[in-house]
Amino acid sequence: MFRRITRLSRKALLALINGHDRTRYPIIRQPRLRPQRGRVLLSYLEAPLLWRERSPQFKGHSNKRASREIADAFLELGYEVHAVDWADLNFVPDMDYEVVFDIAYNLARFAEMVDCKTMKLLHRTGSDPYYQNAAERHRIEEVNRRRSGEYAVRRASAYPELERASLQVADFCLVLGNEHTLRTYPEEERGKIMLAPVIASERGRTVKSPVAFVPEKRQFLWFFGGGAVHKGLDLVLEAFSRNPQVTIHIVGDAVKEPDFVQMYENELFRSPNIHCYGNLDPSGSEFREILRDVFCFVAPSCSEGMSPAVATCLQIGLYPIISRDTGVSLLEGAGTYLEALTVEDVERSVMEVREKTHMELSSEIAALQTYALEQFTRQSFRRSVREFLARALC
Repeated sequence: MFRRITRLSRKALLALINGHDRTRYPIIRQPRLRPQRGRVLLSYLEAPLLWRERSPQFKGHSNKRASREIADAFLELGYEVHAVDWADLNFVPDMDYEVVFDIAYNLARFAEMVDCKTMKLLHRTGSDPYYQNAAERHRIEEVNRRRSGEYAVRRASAYPELERASLQVADFCLVLGNEHTLRTYPEEERGKIMLAPVIASERGRTVKSPVAFVPEKRQFLWFFGGGAVHKGLDLVLEAFSRNPQVTIHIVGDAVKEPDFVQMYENELFRSPNIHCYGNLDPSGSEFREILRDVFCFVAPSCSEGMSPAVATCLQIGLYPIISRDTGVSLLEGAGTYLEALTVEDVERSVMEVREKTHMELSSEIAALQTYALEQFTRQSFRRSVREFLARALC
């Protein structure tokens, strides 16, 4: 039987949070509501269930907040939550569960191990895995052809067949994304899918006021995590290298990808109009300093559920040049969609946006920031999760 977490020493708790102690696993949280409604096996991120509400560990990617919100929703409904890591393909449940909730591979496995009456719920944080893999493969083939390189796959699903199987066995599915994201999934499965907004990353004091929306220098930003080609950094670097009069700041993990650096070393480190920083905290002072001269971000991602990076930049108060595959719906008449993931389309969009009037930019940014600050929040995600569970567990 699973051990229940009672009182841990500080040393033991830190070891568990940092992933060094698997003896108290899965993490179990008890609901306040009595009598209990049942047990939930939650396959997402387990450590955030132990963190304090204001813990600095919640900074960075918002999936940590999302996993905590989902657990809290079950607790409020009276379920005991047993949380395991979503990538743990070896965990075998040894007790009965009324609900199994997973984000990727495990639901298909667990479906064979639990009672046939167990409610099976899936939460997808990306586009359909086969769509995602095809999109990344195409982008990698393109960049390797243009640059005679050997860039390797970074963001492809390792087990698309398991993810598809999880969707097929799921009773209901909650997808981060918009209607474009939904259309990447098989038509026959869309009836069980409900859409939800992403939670933007914590921003601290980086949110711009209207007077700072359009700085005089009108510089640009690319802001993403891993998978430089998946996120379109190759297109951005080539577009800006053709236009040395326009400056862009590159914030992300591209410098950790040796094959990408080998192909784009000159653009990353020797171009006076391209500044590369590595990964930065979006709520930190260094990132805030960069944003002083930035008015626009460029996000040519080839596949997302709904991009937290895009949501964060919109909340900060930056003008968007984004692909439709970021999963973010812009307000009509505000922002720019890339209609093709090509160097030429990125270049054309950047130059057109740069020539917009101060009034046009300020108006569009203000509308999008207001929308984003309302839409991409913990509260909005929480409401979607509760609506989803009400539909599934009624």
